[in-house]
Amino acid sequence: MRGELEMPVYFTEHEIVVPGQLLSDNGKRSGEGTYAHGGKIYAARIGFASIRDNKVVVTPFKAAYKPAPGDWVIGIVSDVKPNGFEIDLGRHLKGTIRIPDREEVISTGLNVGDVVYVRIKESGLSGVVIDKRSRIRRIESGILIQIHPAKIPRLIGRRGSMINLIKRLTGCEIIVGKNGFLVINGPSPEAEFAAVKAVKMIEEEAHTSGLTERVEKLLRELVGGAEAPSS
Repeated sequence: MRGELEMPVYFTEHEIVVPGQLLSDNGKRSGEGTYAHGGKIYAARIGFASIRDNKVVVTPFKAAYKPAPGDWVIGIVSDVKPNGFEIDLGRHLKGTIRIPDREEVISTGLNVGDVVYVRIKESGLSGVVIDKRSRIRRIESGILIQIHPAKIPRLIGRRGSMINLIKRLTGCEIIVGKNGFLVINGPSPEAEFAAVKAVKMIEEEAHTSGLTERVEKLLRELVGGAEAPSS
């Protein structure tokens, strides 16, 4: 196939590949889960091959989420401290929002159990620190679900094609965290149910071909065959 790369690639989108498998002739476009040798790109692990940000990447089947600076994630406030908050990011991962001024802590209005959409500032031996300078968005309504973080790129799709398909056909707002948490907020319970079903289908069948067509068919059946109005 030919994707965004200038040189040919030797896999279909989301094909399962194995270590050492030739993926591309353009060694300069080697991304996560691959390695370059002799000007060519090879798979470094078993997983799904795809093109992301103009690079060839291989996403493992069951990879734990590794926080990186700049990632936007969804978390749940698990503790309020005098100097900030502790945020549950799922799968035993915790993040902290450090706010030295106690009055500022109080002024945020955050409480235990609140769902927030935040950006990671740094991650290392000292833990995961959340950037308080970015807007901390408290999510007021919707359905909170969790999928495996390794399936997030498939859920989003190339240039957002898959997630936009779900939004367009259901009218739902969908907030996606790179840690695998999602919040789905739609115009009706039926629309939210349809979106959740589609997300779960993508998680379970991420490695299969023709997934986009099956997701669209499912959504049209669940929402009555017509596009939902934008929420």
